[in-house]
Amino acid sequence: MEEHTTAASPPTDPEAGPGRRQEAVASVTDSFIDLQRTVRQSKARLLAAAGNDVESATHLLLHTVESEGPMRASTLAASVHADLSTVSRQVAALVARGLLERRADQRDGRACVLAVTDAGRAAIAEHERGRQAFFDEVLTGWSADELRQFGQQMERFTAAYDRVHAARVGSRARHPDGPKEIPSQHNSSIAETLKGTNA
Repeated sequence: MEEHTTAASPPTDPEAGPGRRQEAVASVTDSFIDLQRTVRQSKARLLAAAGNDVESATHLLLHTVESEGPMRASTLAASVHADLSTVSRQVAALVARGLLERRADQRDGRACVLAVTDAGRAAIAEHERGRQAFFDEVLTGWSADELRQFGQQMERFTAAYDRVHAARVGSRARHPDGPKEIPSQHNSSIAETLKGTNA
């Protein structure tokens, strides 16, 4: 009896049809919403447990001043996309703890700029170690290749998200009666969303 061999079917391309792509995009959307919800919950737990410890938003201020250099409070507020009054209160706490200091502005002696102190740099380093340890535990069981691929895809997604989000917000400002489907975004990038999530 003659044997008939059936050739294996080629793998299905998720983009082969619009329905498959819509399904795949919906899955990514659901996963992203779950991620946002999980991060909000983890930050709430962190803030409840931290009490008066320097966490989350205040660490973002420290990181910003450290990376961008001495700046005025108004510049810092604009950089982190936060209200000046809120940032001013957080800055006052950081100055009181000795993590930030006020210096005379070399360009305008009547004003002052904020700078990170040695104690502030030590706090940043400790926070970075804690965050690295947290994500190392989260990613337990992932291979080095999986981590690299995930990092690359996350970076690609973040860049596209920020680009499209900014374009849609700009378009809505120019055309108030246009599409409203713009997800809320409290920080300048998704990466910022994950800051302060370590225990």
